Amino acid sequence: MDSETSDSASHVRVERAALELVAGKLLQRKGMFAAEAEIVVHRMIEADLMGRNRDGVGSLPDFLDAMDLGDIDPRARLITVTDAPAIAVLDGSTGMGHVAASRGMLMAVEKAKSGGIGNVIIRNSRPGGDLATIAALATSQGLIGLVHVSMELDSEGNPLENMAWSLPAATGLKPHLSRSNRNALGGEMSLLFGTLCSGLAGVDSHSRKRKPVWVANVVEYSVTAISPEKFGQADSLLEKWQTPEMVPVAPAEEKPTVPLLLPVAERLAGLATKIKLALTW
Repeated sequence: MDSETSDSASHVRVERAALELVAGKLLQRKGMFAAEAEIVVHRMIEADLMGRNRDGVGSLPDFLDAMDLGDIDPRARLITVTDAPAIAVLDGSTGMGHVAASRGMLMAVEKAKSGGIGNVIIRNSRPGGDLATIAALATSQGLIGLVHVSMELDSEGNPLENMAWSLPAATGLKPHLSRSNRNALGGEMSLLFGTLCSGLAGVDSHSRKRKPVWVANVVEYSVTAISPEKFGQADSLLEKWQTPEMVPVAPAEEKPTVPLLLPVAERLAGLATKIKLALTW
């Protein structure tokens, strides 16, 4: 573990393999299956690599606490409610949103590869961290990725990011990602996203009682994958349509270490010690 200073905040760079081991074991101790814990850890690490610390590994203790309180089911089943060639509706069963949204996007990808577009609605889920990491699952397979979430609030009740999208890489370029939040989009777009998520899921998210801890809130997702190849424009898409707001993203596997805020690394070390897990950083 090497220390460094960035933007006046103390960081440490942690070996990715060691971080995956510690975070995965902590989730499994709460009852998560190994494969699903791996999905959660990958999404969190990808968020950290994008500089999105709120949704990175630092959020893991909040999710662990929510499991202890019964607000998140660590062994929740992802139930298929509706499945058709281009669309599907899934029920997240109060499980981790990282798992539900990731699997929903992969289902959308398969539909898009077959028919050009796939849209999956996920209801009764918990928050799943950084939306761009979900959109990137489509981009990594050469597709456009689009993610909406019904409503997320921070601990003070402020609206959080509710949309992200990604464009696949043209030859010689990297995939690009972009995000938007409710304040920036305004009321009409927010209403549209609510319709695409909660409305199509058959629920009304606006009447829900919000819990003090944001990770315990119920959310709905709409995840979409679109195949440019089916439209005959795969080669030129990113080159012509990227905008200044979109940022290039290198594949996460190219980065063997992960930057963590020092307090986050120390807290994870403390949690690992409690379960008698030998640390390798």
